[in-house]
Amino acid sequence: MVVLHSLDRGPVMPPPRAQHPAPLFTRPLASLKPGTFSLANQRGHPVLLSFLNTQAEATAGDDPSRAEIVFLKSMNTQNRRYGLRTVIVDAADAAGASPPSRDALVNFTFDWALGPSIAVVGDEDGSLERAYGVTKSPTTFLIDKHGIIRRRWDGFALAAQLDFAIRPLVGRSIVGSGSGSSGG
Repeated sequence: MVVLHSLDRGPVMPPPRAQHPAPLFTRPLASLKPGTFSLANQRGHPVLLSFLNTQAEATAGDDPSRAEIVFLKSMNTQNRRYGLRTVIVDAADAAGASPPSRDALVNFTFDWALGPSIAVVGDEDGSLERAYGVTKSPTTFLIDKHGIIRRRWDGFALAAQLDFAIRPLVGRSIVGSGSGSSGG
C-alpha cells in the first residue's frame, strides 16, 4: 500500500477509487439535538457524501463549496423519498482553515436551512479527509446501498452530473416516462 504524508497531520491515504468500499466513520452531528451519523448505519441506502468548506465567507460568491450546497440540497429534496441520504463533512484541512467549533457547524446548518434530512459533521483531526484522500473542497462521493463508492467528483459537481449518477442508485429512470410523442 502506498502511504502519502501530509506536512502536518500524518499519513494521507491514497484516495479510495470507484468500485471500492467507502471508509466507514461515525461522527457527532452538528445539531442542537444529540446524535451521531454513522456511514455503516446507512447500508441499504445510497449516500451523497460531500466534503465542503463550511466556513466560507458569505461574501465569497465564487467559493465552490457555497455553490455546491445549493445542488446538494436540491438532490436531497428530489431523492430523499427514494432512499438517498446526504451528509456534509467540514473540510477545513482541504480549505486551508482551522476546524470550526461545534457551534459554528450548528450555525452553518441554520444559515443554509439544511434541516434534519441533511447530516452535517465535523472532522476536527482531518482523519476523514485523509481516509477519503480529500485535498480540495468541495469533493463529493456517491456511495451505493452496499457501501461501494460509485462516483467521485474532485471540485465542483454540476447538478446534472449528480442527478445522472444518483437516479440509477435510487431506482429512478434517467429518461423520463413522459418522453416521446403523445400523438396528435
